[in-house]
Amino acid sequence: MPALLLRPTILALGFAFALASAAAADAPRYCRSVAAKLKADGDLAAAARAAFGEPQATDDETCLYPLQLLRYADVDVLVSQIGEPGEACHGCEATLSATVLKRVPGGAKRLRAFSSFAKGGTFGAVASVTPIAIGGDDGIAIESGGLFQGYASSALDLYAFRQRGLVPVEAGAPLIIAGDNSGAETDASKTITVESAWSLAAGELTIDYRVTDARGKSDSRAVWSVGDAALTLKSGAPPKALARATGQE
Repeated sequence: MPALLLRPTILALGFAFALASAAAADAPRYCRSVAAKLKADGDLAAAARAAFGEPQATDDETCLYPLQLLRYADVDVLVSQIGEPGEACHGCEATLSATVLKRVPGGAKRLRAFSSFAKGGTFGAVASVTPIAIGGDDGIAIESGGLFQGYASSALDLYAFRQRGLVPVEAGAPLIIAGDNSGAETDASKTITVESAWSLAAGELTIDYRVTDARGKSDSRAVWSVGDAALTLKSGAPPKALARATGQE
């Protein structure tokens, strides 16, 4: 082969090799610890294979950890995160991604992925991930806990699958739903615990709160209207004790 024809061929082979090397470098690698979780949960393991294939394991902190499989009427959604849950630094949040899978005979087919759609929690962990419906759209509710200087808190974030992507339904500020100042308060008579339970139905988010302090227990409720992109407080309000329990005042 003439040298003038050989040189472009060598360059093309080199370029292809570089692309293959880059693709291999960018390929996901599982957190080593996820093997036991996938072994114990066959549905999660099958969804992970459909979404990611058979990634190798690594001890790198940027590893991929399939977290939970959410079931909807027409599709499944695999929620994963970067890093092993609970093993990140004190102030590090969990970075979550979602992979939409279509159920097909004998398995599942990957349809679309939403990378880094949410962050939450501390130590790289979220408390819960729940499938929800917002209007006529599927969605995801995420509860994440935080701990700062002895103040514990929990927040709720809602996301909806829309034409423009997996988008947050904003509350205007972090929607704190629980708190506890016992780790920061040396005077037991000043400790406050706020617990809650939430529900989402008929376009409304309802949160029932219970405050426990030196005076005993008290209950209250707040209701938000759930719009296309925002929550609007309709009635009631979070208890004032919640700010004290989370160190916000």
